[in-house]
Amino acid sequence: MPETVYLNFHQGVDLQSVNRFMTLSTQILQQYQPQQLCILLSSGGGSVDSGVTLYNFLRGLPCEIVTHNIGSIDSIANAVFLAGKLRYATKISTFLFHGVTWGFGQGANLTYQQMQETLSRFDAAEQLFAGILVDRTEFRADEVRELFRQGESKDPLFAKSKGVIHDIRDVSVEPGAPVFSVPA
Repeated sequence: MPETVYLNFHQGVDLQSVNRFMTLSTQILQQYQPQQLCILLSSGGGSVDSGVTLYNFLRGLPCEIVTHNIGSIDSIANAVFLAGKLRYATKISTFLFHGVTWGFGQGANLTYQQMQETLSRFDAAEQLFAGILVDRTEFRADEVRELFRQGESKDPLFAKSKGVIHDIRDVSVEPGAPVFSVPA
């Protein structure tokens, strides 16, 4: 059995992509029983609910999770990335941090109660994301609030200074190691 298996994820974070990710990684674990699952990640983000689900799933797997930013980690994809016990980024990569956004369908009508429920979910989603950042990095809560207001891309040097990553390094797949890609 190989010690490390590599899994590429280069798509948005939504219900379907997260389900495909969890299905494939479960199959990999059953077939290979690796000591380490190295996730090569680049994502524009997406659904907070789906991102938090994938974060918690990865944190519970029975192997060491390594995440490697190979492009851009945006929005809630940062939470997925932070599931890694070891976290790396290529020198040509970025991290985008911003607050939670909420989309409403065209012509949406909400009652006062529905608007309150939506605001409550909005606040809860932002607190979940902020809590992961504070728990898994060296960011303080006030710094996370400022990051959310700024909505800026940050480079790997910034990410390293805040404990988002442990090191800046190129991707290096072990010769002969299994490599999979989450299907689109």
